[in-house]
Amino acid sequence: MTTLLRASSLAALAATLLSFGSSQGAFADGRGDWNGYAWQQIKVADCQAAATVLVCPPYHQKWDWKRSQWVDISIELDLARGELRLTQRLTDSDPRDDDYVCVTALAVDAGGDNVVAHHQNWYMSPGADAEDTFRYTSAALDQVTTIHIGSKQCRQGAGQDDALYAQVLARIHS
Repeated sequence: MTTLLRASSLAALAATLLSFGSSQGAFADGRGDWNGYAWQQIKVADCQAAATVLVCPPYHQKWDWKRSQWVDISIELDLARGELRLTQRLTDSDPRDDDYVCVTALAVDAGGDNVVAHHQNWYMSPGADAEDTFRYTSAALDQVTTIHIGSKQCRQGAGQDDALYAQVLARIHS
């Protein structure tokens, strides 16, 4: 009996470990591909209708937990146009610290498949602010149920996670 329990426990452990190595990673929604990110989830059901678009709750997160360095994201979904608009603002209030900052957003459907992916790796000078708006189109935007936004300090510098982003985009478009 003890041998059967050990074999059963080992099989369960092996299955758990294999799930972490799957193409979707540990999460069924693609976040598992991205290591070290601080994630927040926005349910599309929580977005508010404003004219012809859905305005989602804002994302506000530090990229370095011990400093006053912030990532702010606003997202609007224009389902009629099949367009997701994402405005990303980085604020480095530390006058002595510079960083590379990675920001990723994944719009996923009910099955956990990525419909739209956003990724930026920006260099931030001490005390600097940066902002830009990005537009993504998808015929499947009306299928999106959740948006995951994550950020982190990219200690490996420029280009960190860019190859991963290219792989994620290739899976979306294939």
